[in-house]
Amino acid sequence: MRSMGNKLPARILRGILCLAFWIFVWQLLALAVRRALVLPTPLAVAKTLLALLGEGEFYLVCLWSLGRIFAGLLIGLLAGVLLAACCAASRLADALVSPVISVIKATPIASVIILMLYVIGKSAVPMVATLLMVIPIVFMNVRRGIGAVPESMREVAAVYGFGRGRRMRYLILPSVLPYFAAACRSALGLAWKAGIAAEVICTPALSIGNALHDAKIYLESEALYAWTIVVVLLSVLIEKGVVLLLSHLSEKGGVSVAEA
Repeated sequence: MRSMGNKLPARILRGILCLAFWIFVWQLLALAVRRALVLPTPLAVAKTLLALLGEGEFYLVCLWSLGRIFAGLLIGLLAGVLLAACCAASRLADALVSPVISVIKATPIASVIILMLYVIGKSAVPMVATLLMVIPIVFMNVRRGIGAVPESMREVAAVYGFGRGRRMRYLILPSVLPYFAAACRSALGLAWKAGIAAEVICTPALSIGNALHDAKIYLESEALYAWTIVVVLLSVLIEKGVVLLLSHLSEKGGVSVAEA
């Protein structure tokens, strides 16, 4: 623990220096281009970002976007797990569901978003696009985890007459958890990107995507860069939070997230 504490200031300093280096490179490029419409200076973008942080609507927009995307993520996680469990238990279900999962996985996200616009309201498209991107990842990983249960353990469970509850606790969950953790980490990045992309195309009210779209339409380069920074920062914060949560859950389940 002490060694980790000693390394933390060094890691923070290294991160600050790296950030300062890339901001310096950005400043040099902005001075070389000399076209604020194409590449505004870091200072101009920082001023715009600070102005956004001072507006109450900014936080409302972020919350609505997070709500839509997380709703799609959670529904996608649940649907992926349930479908994987059904397909593992029934060959008929597997024959019916697996081709659909393959089609969803192969379909470009832009096509999904545009098709959904014809079917549902634009406010719901980001959530639906997100869950459709999440389901195949979770489905395939959980199926792999269920299939990874050693045959010898299944035989032991059969010999000792394990019921469904004990099979789930001692066989299925320890095998599935690292695969599920890996699926969550992969799905999180895709969910966030798919949700923001859907918002940019559909432009629902009170959304980050709508703010990005407006900044592009009105040629507000500083706002466009500022909102992009917000998207990146939120993505990093969410990923770190989810990783910590998965680490906590994995420790309780006796599995390290690093195994994922």
